[in-house]
Amino acid sequence: MGIIENMSNEEYHSQGGISSSAVKSVFKKSLAHWKGEKRRQTTAFSMGSAVHALLLEEDRDLVIKGPKTRRSKGFEELENNAGADQVVLTEVEYHVANRMAKETLNNKICKDALRHKDRKNEVSIFTECERTGLVIKTRPDLYIESEGTVYDVKTTQDASPTGFAKECWKYSYDIQSAFYIYTCKLAGINVNQFKFIAVEKSAPYASHMHVVSPELLENATESMHRILAIIKDATDKEDFGTGWGDYSILELPKWR
Repeated sequence: MGIIENMSNEEYHSQGGISSSAVKSVFKKSLAHWKGEKRRQTTAFSMGSAVHALLLEEDRDLVIKGPKTRRSKGFEELENNAGADQVVLTEVEYHVANRMAKETLNNKICKDALRHKDRKNEVSIFTECERTGLVIKTRPDLYIESEGTVYDVKTTQDASPTGFAKECWKYSYDIQSAFYIYTCKLAGINVNQFKFIAVEKSAPYASHMHVVSPELLENATESMHRILAIIKDATDKEDFGTGWGDYSILELPKWR
């Protein structure tokens, strides 16, 4: 329990505790989906990890340039020999990830946060929910306590205000922001604001800062506490069903 620096991403995920991903999974689908989920190493996941490493770790050794395709000779060997926090990319993916990081750092608003002298990057936080007693955990991309802000880097198809707002609803990023701030506060970190750094995955690799409004954060915090209570109740009863009932009625949608 507490704030742990220099913990690897792999070790963090191996530790027990309820994460924002768990809360989002229950919020969007069900307890059953959360319990049945497994972390998958997809191309999109690898690209996101690479961009995070280039922007947050400033360590190019964490991103390994592989052959032309994932089926090329030697790619699997590179993956098998890579360190826990290293990411192997194809030649094209490697080029794109570096362009994404470069263009993001050309955005002064984003760079000021990513290179802030008081920033704390990828700190692992473990604490106890004051309402449910559940162990909860989080690993913010970075936070700057002197300005009371938590930041999260998101790779996206559309970083525009309208486009990213749609992704926020689709992937429940608002729930994530509430969970991060709540967990940080419980651990004694003085933060009250959340900002997303959205980075596009295709040219021109535009980036944009999105600030979570107090109203959205308040609403998401209520939803987060409701889901944590559901998880606590299910854990006590050892009942992780879908909660969908016996059947549902399909009706003519209102938009038709």
